[in-house]
Amino acid sequence: MYSARSWMSFGSRWRALAGLGLLVCLVGCSRGAASDEEGAKVETVAEVTVTKIERGPISSALNVNGTVNAPPNRDVRVSSLVAGRIAEIRVAEGDMVTKDQVLAKIDDRPYRDQLQQADAAAQQARAQQENARLVLEREETLFGRGISARKEVEEARTQQKVSEAAVRQAEAAVALARLQLARTEVAAPLGGTVVKRLMSAGEAVDGTAAQPIVQVANLSSVELFANVPANYLGRIHVGQKLEISSDAFPDAQFAGRVVAISPAVDPATNIGLVRIEIANAGAKVRYGMYLSAIVPLETHENALVVPRQAVYRDEAGKTLVYKVEGGSVHEIPVTLGLETPDRVELSGQVQPGDIVVLGGGYGLPDGAKVKVHL
Repeated sequence: MYSARSWMSFGSRWRALAGLGLLVCLVGCSRGAASDEEGAKVETVAEVTVTKIERGPISSALNVNGTVNAPPNRDVRVSSLVAGRIAEIRVAEGDMVTKDQVLAKIDDRPYRDQLQQADAAAQQARAQQENARLVLEREETLFGRGISARKEVEEARTQQKVSEAAVRQAEAAVALARLQLARTEVAAPLGGTVVKRLMSAGEAVDGTAAQPIVQVANLSSVELFANVPANYLGRIHVGQKLEISSDAFPDAQFAGRVVAISPAVDPATNIGLVRIEIANAGAKVRYGMYLSAIVPLETHENALVVPRQAVYRDEAGKTLVYKVEGGSVHEIPVTLGLETPDRVELSGQVQPGDIVVLGGGYGLPDGAKVKVHL
């Protein structure tokens, strides 16, 4: 038989042993978890892609945009020089026209009537002139015989001069009427392409430039009116050759040449105009088309270059590359030079042939183990 004190002593020993076992278990489990984490850290290896630093030329360029226009004095909005109703328009958009070709006709009936009136007035003036000549001859004859007075002769001579002036005035009116009649045919002042038809038959015109009928442009060569920020205008020069592209022709490149740089800029936008000539023998480039031009600004022939993706930034924003050596990466600070959409120039503790991380480098610590993924 056990006494009550014996049972109490036994229970205390049992609780002590159980607590000790639990402590040992917790310590063992904790060490096991720590060992697992350390093992995971040691075994983690980042997979990266790599590239090589090379020497080669690199150029900085400015991408500018603008619309296509005809060169100066090769684009005209053709208006009627006389007022009236448009009887017919003989061309449409896209038609090729030659210089002096009739593009439209204004109703000429009022101008034919004016010409007839002017002709009639001229005939009357000439008849009056002939009568004045005969009167003068008669008065001079009578004066020579002593029958007529000098006053009558002088009056006849004055009337002769008046009639001559009236004839000249009437003939000028005839010439003007003929000119106005001829102007009812609206002719092309230059050869080219009809790019816009601005009015239709039956509409009235007032005979001023404010109401053009058609627009004609010579598009054998065109110009790109490019908008360029003012701080780049000094780095562009007349005669500079450019490459020009368009979304309408993704596989085509057009050769361009700078022909003029605006001496003024828009004070609201600080942008200046640069005119770029484009040969357009095949008429691919259309009037009003939106184009992009690449303007070379600076070239370094023997630069250290890598793809843009190989340049990373640290937490402070400084640029660096990850150089791969012996399965590890090392942070190499670099300074950037000229940049293009796909490449960048480097300077710093790098050499041609160095292997650097291309993809997968974000967050890598200096000295991290990597596996190159081909």
